[in-house]
Amino acid sequence: MERRIKIIWLLSLTSMLLIGAGQGYWLWSHYQYTNEAYGREVLRRVSEAVVSYNTLRWQEPRPLGEQKAVQWYNTNVNWDDRTDSLTGQESTRIYLVQRLGAEAQDTLVDFTPAQTGAAGVNVSRMLADSTVLCTDSVVLQGDKRQYERLNMMYLADLMRLELSHPFDLHPFDSIVAATLPDVTFSTRLTTTAADSLYQWEATLHSGGSLLRPLAQVVYPYNPLKRQLVEVDVRIPCHMLLLRMGGQLAGSLLMIALLAVCLLFQIKTILKQRRVDELRRSFVSTMIHELKRPVQTLKMCLAYLSDPSLRVDTKATDAVVDDSIVEVDNLSAYLQKLRDMTRADDERTPLSLRTFDFRPMAEKTLRQLHIPDHKLVTFETYFPSSLLVTADPMHLCNILSNLLENAVKYSGDSVHITVTGALDGHRFTLTVADNGIGIPPAEQARVFDKFYRSTSLPDRSVPGIGLGLSYVKLLVEAHAGTVDLQSQPGQGTTVTVTIPQ
Repeated sequence: MERRIKIIWLLSLTSMLLIGAGQGYWLWSHYQYTNEAYGREVLRRVSEAVVSYNTLRWQEPRPLGEQKAVQWYNTNVNWDDRTDSLTGQESTRIYLVQRLGAEAQDTLVDFTPAQTGAAGVNVSRMLADSTVLCTDSVVLQGDKRQYERLNMMYLADLMRLELSHPFDLHPFDSIVAATLPDVTFSTRLTTTAADSLYQWEATLHSGGSLLRPLAQVVYPYNPLKRQLVEVDVRIPCHMLLLRMGGQLAGSLLMIALLAVCLLFQIKTILKQRRVDELRRSFVSTMIHELKRPVQTLKMCLAYLSDPSLRVDTKATDAVVDDSIVEVDNLSAYLQKLRDMTRADDERTPLSLRTFDFRPMAEKTLRQLHIPDHKLVTFETYFPSSLLVTADPMHLCNILSNLLENAVKYSGDSVHITVTGALDGHRFTLTVADNGIGIPPAEQARVFDKFYRSTSLPDRSVPGIGLGLSYVKLLVEAHAGTVDLQSQPGQGTTVTVTIPQ
């Protein structure tokens, strides 16, 4: 049994840990997926913010007063096609010519692949200065069919836009703040190295920590000049958890249900283990308890079966009395077992009637079996007439069990006080002794079936652990209550209250 319980516990805990680990890994993967999805949404919103900002820049009037340093510039975009006669390599050169003396300004501005169709094109840039002309040009090399869809008019418009309204972070931040109202972000303008590849499209980079994820959007607002705007968005962890709230709640609920099932399983196993211990203890105790009266009856019958021993009438009467006492004890054990077993399935039957409790209590005291080696003294407090309404047999059994416990669980001498009284519509019976007492930790369990104290000084004291549980059963059948107060070494007081 112990080995099976250990195996069940091990398998249950292992299964719980594996399921918890699997759920944790699934939640972590889903958390990362939600973070990536939110990052893609940030990329989309930042791109929309750039488009909105460019629209505002188009709508603003051209600040001609700010271009005093420009003497003259050509707003026409020029290009020419070339083909290498040796390699067959085709190229297109796009350029803008300015007069000498003009300040060096960005003349080629950004365009997006979706608008220009320049995706997949090799781009190189060169700057030629002379004493007369300042030429800023871009050479597109490769298959001409890949870049022949370049929208030159749109490129010219972007050039005019950048010349008149350079990219400014202040209004751009306002647009991003309106687009992403629930997050904190920071922006900055950067330029890539001259020997790096051109960046045509916006890119997304993930970073940060588990609880503070970061999404970085890099948008090439002027790709030909390698000018970029970087937007760092700090993604709140609670927003990700809210987005995966259904999955998170389901996983936590399933883990909680598994934990509850495991706890119930462990509780059931412990209960079954306790029941098994009680069963073995009960069988052992019953064998011991039934063996004593049976052995006594066997000796009495052996004595009575010998004609030569029956000559002594006084001794014969004593043997017969002992036999009757042992038969009564055996009958009492069987009656307790019957009543306790029946109590699990049905209500204890009662035969209520009104009677005088005092004569019955005095008879019970006279018939109480007292061991020869013990000195027992009684003190009773009853009114002259104590009429109660109850089941006489059960009330007698209640008093008898309380007296037996007071005698058994005491030293060589014990003083027992029995008090009975009517208090309004309640009958109160109190049995107090100065025996060994009950430890406080065990007082709540003494009313359990088959429970015996582990602190008994003499483990050979007869009993099967049904005394107080039997008393409680009979008292509750009368809709009453039973109360116990005890101090180790000072004695025990049991009070039974039955409504009238």
